[in-house]
Amino acid sequence: MVDINKQYVDGEWIAGSGSRTFASENPATGETLGEFRRGTPADVDRAVEAAADAFGPWRERSRIDRAEYLWDVYRELRERTDELGEIVTRECGKEISEGRADVVEAAHMVEWAAGDARHPNGDVVPSEIAAKDAYMRRKPRGVVGCITPWNFPVAIPFWHMAVTLVEGNTVVFKPAEQTPLCAQIIAEMFEDAGLPDGVFNMVQGFGDAGEAIVEHDAVSTVLFTGSAEVGQQIQDALGGVPGKRAACEMGGKNAVVITEHADLDIAVHSAVMSSFKTTGQRCVSAERLIVHTDVYDAFKERFIEVAESVAVGDPLDEGTFMG
Repeated sequence: MVDINKQYVDGEWIAGSGSRTFASENPATGETLGEFRRGTPADVDRAVEAAADAFGPWRERSRIDRAEYLWDVYRELRERTDELGEIVTRECGKEISEGRADVVEAAHMVEWAAGDARHPNGDVVPSEIAAKDAYMRRKPRGVVGCITPWNFPVAIPFWHMAVTLVEGNTVVFKPAEQTPLCAQIIAEMFEDAGLPDGVFNMVQGFGDAGEAIVEHDAVSTVLFTGSAEVGQQIQDALGGVPGKRAACEMGGKNAVVITEHADLDIAVHSAVMSSFKTTGQRCVSAERLIVHTDVYDAFKERFIEVAESVAVGDPLDEGTFMG
């Protein structure tokens, strides 16, 4: 079991202002994986202040220079894929091949973001005056709050943070309270990469810490992946704040459509995968099957047969389909 862990703020591991802790538990076994310090709004203030102070020097670096730190993270993700994949499975409950895939997806995202730093970017715009050049140049926005969910506890944080950091912003990261151990390791990776103090900060905790990030005046942008309810609250909170932006990726009410011309072998297996992979708990999972009346009976019979064969069990067992 991991001992009680702290917040990562301004290049240091700190206990923070609160004394409350919470446990990370394996949902398949009830095993306690670690005890974590619950962050407070005061801890968020300290993290945001550190990120704001670090923003100026960080934005002055070139994209290529900033990306060099990400390459170190990429190499560590690759080297520790099996180890971290098992931790993903033990902490969030999805089966082991998906646990490893979560880490591989994170590595792919970091690879893309760091590699893109060496590509030319920008736009030249036609001008009505022949002798005048007009162009658009993208600039970093400032402190970005990254609030992530439990079901992809390594991949989604890097969706949020890899491009954000390469483009010159600084980060305050609030992971899901169900997967703090994965977040702990992510923070350790950034520390190993030697990012300048304050560029990356992490505050573990619950909704009050997330709310403090959203409402902080020095946070220019909020990136959120999670429930529709919380995403709507974030959008409502920032709707009237000039210059402040939020990008919220929330749950869907997704459908698989089966036409009368569908190949039922493909359709049935695709529908089962979409419904039950990741234990059915991802934003793109199918919650509805819309089946043409001409193939309804045949599809239904075959879907039930395949669904009943889904192996539910220990997510660390390679033969398990659904944790």
